[in-house]
Amino acid sequence: MRWRMEFYNERRNTLAPYSVEAPTPPAAVVLGRTALLAEYPSTPTRGRPGLFEQAGRVGGQDAGGWVLYRIVKDT
Repeated sequence: MRWRMEFYNERRNTLAPYSVEAPTPPAAVVLGRTALLAEYPSTPTRGRPGLFEQAGRVGGQDAGGWVLYRIVKDT
């Protein structure tokens, strides 16, 4: 099944669309994040992440600030 998803980064004010083939939506998200990080690599941070960064990651945001904005079946 083909999935179309968009990731949003508030810090960069960027919307990144991707289309992937995967059997389920969670598998599509993993493939989409891999494609996203290949195009927009995370900047290395010094030391351990702070409490605010850790809380953001728990809420679905990765270290680079990307969040899954939308996922739909692509026809």
